[in-house]
Amino acid sequence: MAEIKVYNTAIAHQEEAFGFHKVAVAEMAKCKDAKFAPVYQIYKAAYDTFDNALKQGGGEHALSQPIVAQDTVCDKLYRGLNSQVSTMEGFYDPALAEVARQARIILKKYGNPTALPYLEEAGVLHNLIQELEAFDGVSDSESPDEITTNRLAAIHIDGWVTRLKTETARFLKLFAERNAQNATIVTGATKAARLAADNAYRAAVKRLNALAEVNGDTDYIDVINAMNTLIDRQTSILKARATKSANKRKEEETNGQPEA
Repeated sequence: MAEIKVYNTAIAHQEEAFGFHKVAVAEMAKCKDAKFAPVYQIYKAAYDTFDNALKQGGGEHALSQPIVAQDTVCDKLYRGLNSQVSTMEGFYDPALAEVARQARIILKKYGNPTALPYLEEAGVLHNLIQELEAFDGVSDSESPDEITTNRLAAIHIDGWVTRLKTETARFLKLFAERNAQNATIVTGATKAARLAADNAYRAAVKRLNALAEVNGDTDYIDVINAMNTLIDRQTSILKARATKSANKRKEEETNGQPEA
């Protein structure tokens, strides 16, 4: 049985925690089970209170210019990828046009990520890239006329996908570094609001996992998978920051030792 992974929301920086809750609230809203609705509404209300507390207390800072610039880079790459697929859909070779049509189906599945909030956009792009990379592989089709390998190169989007993957990873790295360098001030009100949101999140996860265990995970699998993708991404950011901090401490200790 699939279930949402354990994630300790308390260890993230405040802005990271807010971004996590923002995406989690949006993903959990997709669960329409009536037995989940009450705990979800409590979570949504706690998130809204957290949001308001940050705004009133000045706790939610505007993103720094390098992050804004990097987001623009990712937006342009996505639009270029989308445009190339559109061009190839009208290609004179039916086999290549069909590959482009199949790629379009994948793009449509994720909608327009450039209209989403920063962290959510990066998450959608990450998932989109993974699916396009899987699409590039071997097909189970037995048709001799169908292109079954190297599809991305066949319609000239392999470079777009590779560059988008690199720049999306760079955006997430910049976002994590900025949070590490500019941890926001935690007032009493924002601390209490965040704690309430964290508690409400755990209650929502507990209820959704319980429903999946009792009823089977078929009706909940999309939400569970989306949440686990979010958790994996956040965990990677936290691990990278911890490693960087440990390396920095080690370097400082080494440089501080007297010469032999």
